[in-house]
Amino acid sequence: MLRRFWFAFLRLAFHLFYNPFAFAYDWVSAIVSRGHWRAWTRTAIPYIVGTRVLEIPSGTGNLQLDLRGAGYVPIGVDLSATMLNITRDKFRRVRANAPILRARVQALPFPTLAFDSIVMTFPPGFVHDPHTFAELHRVLADGGRLIWVDGARLLPRDGLSRALNAALDAVGGSKLPLDIFAREALARAGFESRIETVQDDASVVSVLLATRTQVE
Repeated sequence: MLRRFWFAFLRLAFHLFYNPFAFAYDWVSAIVSRGHWRAWTRTAIPYIVGTRVLEIPSGTGNLQLDLRGAGYVPIGVDLSATMLNITRDKFRRVRANAPILRARVQALPFPTLAFDSIVMTFPPGFVHDPHTFAELHRVLADGGRLIWVDGARLLPRDGLSRALNAALDAVGGSKLPLDIFAREALARAGFESRIETVQDDASVVSVLLATRTQVE
């Protein structure tokens, strides 16, 4: 009972951090990952194909800035107006316009075949909606790639890392069954997928790579 209550509390806390308390999102994500969160999201960059890149959800804009630094000009989509405002503030500090907009992933305001790559890092509950993958399939070009970063874990070398892993478990940030749920859902939407694992000296993260197959 206590464990269920604790996990429910953590889920509520992370929901609040993504919406009214989004100003604390970067700080909290850094704490629960022992400073690895931004490195985890950057693992998507080497897998990008083409030049037309969409990030969903774009969150507080950190990966938008990292993609820009890597030479891309991505478009970011998020449903949280607070997150989008935080991103705009970050881009203003570097004297750049933030190429972001507010929209639902299940109804993207883009034409068919608009993007070469779509990046998702630690996406929220919309991945459980079958309309999500159908919409991502629609806006990806033939042979385009969906890059999904998730399932991050700290190597359990001490008590703090083990405790933080439990927090990641509670909010879906680790042990996500990418090899079962996600791959089956993607296959139904017309994707072929594989999973790669990226590890450093203190953590490991999964990267699911899904290629859009041409619809007959």
